[in-house]
Order: sequence, then structure tokens, then C-alpha cells
Amino acid sequence: MTQLNITHVVVISLTAVFLLVALDRAGELRGPQPTYTPPAVPAPAVAAIVDPDKGKPPPHNDTVEDLPDGKGRETTFYACTACHGVALIKAQGLTRDLWDSTFDLMLERHKMAPVKPEERAEILDYLAEQFPPRRRGRNADNPFLK
Repeated sequence: MTQLNITHVVVISLTAVFLLVALDRAGELRGPQPTYTPPAVPAPAVAAIVDPDKGKPPPHNDTVEDLPDGKGRETTFYACTACHGVALIKAQGLTRDLWDSTFDLMLERHKMAPVKPEERAEILDYLAEQFPPRRRGRNADNPFLK
């Protein structure tokens, strides 16, 4: 009869650990995993925030009135806020050409829904007028030095 020494015990223990880890990673030791089900939203609450023309709620609580008044405000709101809030628009200050490049980026990289050429022109005019480049410089943000 062979005697178990410390080396045998270590080898057997490590083998058992490796087997248990492998089985765990393969999902054999875990049962079925619970899946997340989002809570149901009552129908009247959803109907209140859904734009009837677009068919789905925006990812924020912004309204058209959160953008400055001007020609193209509604078109801009519904085209842009289908993916992001008004705060992102307001944080920008770009030339019309840069707004146009940003529009291309949204269409190509972020899969923005395409808009008609006349709507695109209206949106670009609105954005360039309402959110032009900000003054840069040492005292640009100080209203008391203007």
C-alpha cells in the first residue's frame, strides 16, 4: 500500500479546484440564470409621452419648448431628440458647416433616421442660428466684462 504524502494531497486538491472552476465557467454548476424583466409601464403614462407621429417615447423628458423658439425648432426637436436630450444640443456651439458634419456623423455612425433634404436644411439653419460658435477667450464667459 502506498502512502499519501503532501505532494499527492496538493496535486489532488489542485485538480479538484481546476475541475470545479472549469465546470463553473461552463455553467454546469449554476442552474438557469434569472433574466431581467423591466417593470411594465401603465398604458396611459406611455401614451402621454409618445409622439403620435413617431410611435415611440423619447429617451428623456424634454419637450419642444426646451429649445429656443425659432423656425425649425419642432423639426430639430423630433429629429435630434429621438436619440439624445436637448442638453446635448445646447452644449454645442458650432458653425453651420460643423453642424452639417455632425449631422453626417449622426446618420452614419449612430444610425440616425434619415431626413428629407429640405428638413435637413431647416434643421441646420436652426442649429446654426440658435447654437453658433461661442466666443473664445479670456473673458468670453464673464457677462460683467462685455
